[in-house]
Amino acid sequence: MTTITVTNTPGIMHLVLNASGRNRSVYEDRFVQAVDPAGTHVLGMQLPHNDVEMRTQWFCKMNGSDTPAEIWLDVDFDALDKVKVEIGVPNESR
Repeated sequence: MTTITVTNTPGIMHLVLNASGRNRSVYEDRFVQAVDPAGTHVLGMQLPHNDVEMRTQWFCKMNGSDTPAEIWLDVDFDALDKVKVEIGVPNESR
C-alpha cells in the first residue's frame, strides 16, 4: 500500500488564501472559478522553505478536465497540517 496526501476543495482554498502575497501563490479569483468544487487535490511535494513556511506542489482537479493543474503554494506549517489527509492507495499487482 502506498500513502498519498490529499485535500478537498475547501482545504485547497484555505491554502490558496494562506499563500496570498507569498513567492508561490495563485490568483485567488481565477483559481476559485476554475477549481472543481467537489475535487480531490493531491500533494506532489512539500519542503520547508526559509524555516518559516512549507513550499508545496499540488495537482488540482479543475472544472471540465481530467488532467490535473499543477500549482505551487508557500503556506504556513499549521495551515497545511489543518487540511491535509493521508490515504492509503493499493499498489497495482502485475
